[in-house]
Amino acid sequence: MVILKKLKASSLNEVLVATTIIVVVFGIAMAILSNLLRNISLRNTYEQNTVLNELMYQYQNERLKVPYTISDGKYKVEVVQEKKLNNTWISFEITSKRSNKKMVKKLIANE
Repeated sequence: MVILKKLKASSLNEVLVATTIIVVVFGIAMAILSNLLRNISLRNTYEQNTVLNELMYQYQNERLKVPYTISDGKYKVEVVQEKKLNNTWISFEITSKRSNKKMVKKLIANE
């Protein structure tokens, strides 16, 4: 004859409390991760920097006419000539439409 051992089980209250704690911990973790990923994507300026470097290269090799303005789905790009303190500068400005972040680089104009 087989003797069954009595198993200890948790009560319904213990299960509900444990489930509630797990759900709260996962909710907090998801909120933190979501905020972190959003901030990383908003601070990422690698693509903007690449576009500015390409425009500067084109200007230095005389393939870009100043003034230059373009607006596409992601960025608004402006290249303008400025005169300050007896120097002529070429200002390369790119603004992200998504994050509204602006980057500016300047070069001394080719003369």
